[in-house]
Amino acid sequence: MTDQLLLRRTVIAGETAPDDYVVIWDGITIGRIHRPAGLPPGRPHVAWGVAFPGKPQPPKHRGHCADLDECKRMVRLVWSAIRPTLTDEDIRTAREYEANSKDRPWKRPRHWQE
Repeated sequence: MTDQLLLRRTVIAGETAPDDYVVIWDGITIGRIHRPAGLPPGRPHVAWGVAFPGKPQPPKHRGHCADLDECKRMVRLVWSAIRPTLTDEDIRTAREYEANSKDRPWKRPRHWQE
């Protein structure tokens, strides 16, 4: 296992958006950083969130920042508190979830037919 966090472009219905990333730890999606649409002027313009599959996400594990770099720092800080609490069973379950989630609606190609 690694402690490295990676950013990968978010793909929804086969498309990407500018400044929209999923956060990956050791092959498991643990978060997202993106610019939400419709924020009023004067509000921070980048949102972040960290959630481990199968675990609740408390409000302090998400928020808004002024820029991408500040969001990255917040994600690392929150992840550094979550990671030591995970058991091998938590990680195994999350890997199973990732492997079985390929057919989720937001991961389907845009031309998906049912």
